[in-house]
Amino acid sequence: MKARYLACLLPLASTLLHAGVKEGDSVQVTVRGIPAVEQEKVNGAYRVGAGGLRLPFLETRLPVSGMEPEQIAAAAERAYMAAGVYSAPAIDVEIARGADQKGQEAIVSVGGHVKKSGPVAFRQSMTLLHAIQAAGDRTEFGSRNIRLIRNGRTMPLDFRKPEHKNLILMPDDSIIVEQRGILEGASD
Repeated sequence: MKARYLACLLPLASTLLHAGVKEGDSVQVTVRGIPAVEQEKVNGAYRVGAGGLRLPFLETRLPVSGMEPEQIAAAAERAYMAAGVYSAPAIDVEIARGADQKGQEAIVSVGGHVKKSGPVAFRQSMTLLHAIQAAGDRTEFGSRNIRLIRNGRTMPLDFRKPEHKNLILMPDDSIIVEQRGILEGASD
């Protein structure tokens, strides 16, 4: 009887141990098979939000709830290839839970034409200007035209406008600084 009881509990224990990622977990993403400069923009720790996982250069969140690391990696590889961002990325994912998270904070992803692309630690009352400065500011090719991706919606912003520079960000926002156009001046 005891053996039968234990045999019934074994699959349940296995399921509980491998419940997959959930909201609030942090995942460490490592990409290979792309140039080192690009790796710096993507490699890092990301927090799983209510809508899924927000990764740099992707317009929408990846719905990863309940997935194992290998499944998340495969979904991220497919998403990057489908978006035309990378042709053959090799992605590794590790999940950090509870004490393993070591105080992982919410992040904002900053990419495009900034000096240091990647995740930036989110702070209360953080503005677009703060996030871009935390990413080392715009490069010489960085445009005043910026895209803010929030909850799957893209908002075009103009960095010259004070109301856009001072826009309050939310955790998991993604910011993409576009390339300066031929008619844009260096002071824009």
